[in-house]
Amino acid sequence: MTHKENKELIMSKERAKYSELYKQSVISEQFRLLRSGITYSRRGEDYQTIMITSPGHGDGKTTTATNLGIVLAQHDKKVIVIDADLRKGKLHKLFDISYSRGLTDILARKAFVDEAICLSTIPNLHIIPCGTIMKTSYELLTADRMEEILLVLSREYDIILFDTSPILYTAETQIIANMCEASLLVLMNGKTLKEEASKATTILQNSKAQLLGASLNGSMVRSKMYEFQQ
Repeated sequence: MTHKENKELIMSKERAKYSELYKQSVISEQFRLLRSGITYSRRGEDYQTIMITSPGHGDGKTTTATNLGIVLAQHDKKVIVIDADLRKGKLHKLFDISYSRGLTDILARKAFVDEAICLSTIPNLHIIPCGTIMKTSYELLTADRMEEILLVLSREYDIILFDTSPILYTAETQIIANMCEASLLVLMNGKTLKEEASKATTILQNSKAQLLGASLNGSMVRSKMYEFQQ
């Protein structure tokens, strides 16, 4: 790994756990607002399965998925984040966990679900890494097998988050969208094209999951906070 790659990985790790490392920051507050928006969008019952995706690469969906998982876990929910990007999964790198057993291994019936669950350093937050990545890993993902996996996880976790690959480029993301109760679209300010956002929105609206809305990354956030009086 080059010095530049190592530096980028360190920064990515920090972004992935931002809401735990800097709980009082403006950005963490934004993720808590996102949590509230999702929680109160369905009165009386939380969504148990939520998919986080984006139109393209580099829009910040993984950062959104992990930080949403963190603030939900901080809210006393038992949360598991599944790395369902079977082509470029990276949660194992961000959380320094083994990926020898992960989603691809469960899908291939080479591991049981509980064998692939990894603990994080954050209370109430568990992770299933992508697992062994092969050129045809995505072909392992079928609706029937995923339903079996979800049935097991739904008994143990309050909320199951899927960090998926970009929805405009991969068919497996659409399979997951049809299995989740809700989906969240992540856009990057100044990068995501209007046409891409529109096309991704249409695909998600046509899936079984309810489209909760879009989360915009990379926008300026006011530094002045509404702080507690000391």
